[in-house]
Amino acid sequence: MKRRIYTDGVEAISFNEGMVRIDLFNILQGKNSESGKAPEREVTDELIMTSQGFLRSYSAMEKLVKQLMDAGVVQRNDAAENKPVTVTPGNSSPNFK
Repeated sequence: MKRRIYTDGVEAISFNEGMVRIDLFNILQGKNSESGKAPEREVTDELIMTSQGFLRSYSAMEKLVKQLMDAGVVQRNDAAENKPVTVTPGNSSPNFK
């Protein structure tokens, strides 16, 4: 049976002993919900893959970002160093909020 994992994002990516390690996080609901405070995150899973597997994954994600940009779902944001795309308001998917 296929296992499905929901994640709010990537907390950290590192390269150690020949393997790429990607820490996934989820936002803890109700924690730090005060205005102006960043929500608390919890690392929930870790993906570990070869460098070749990581590069294949990166290529697949680049293709998907291009498709999302072409569809108008996200927009390129060149001013933000670590945020290459922004989400178009009104998208109902939890993956794009």
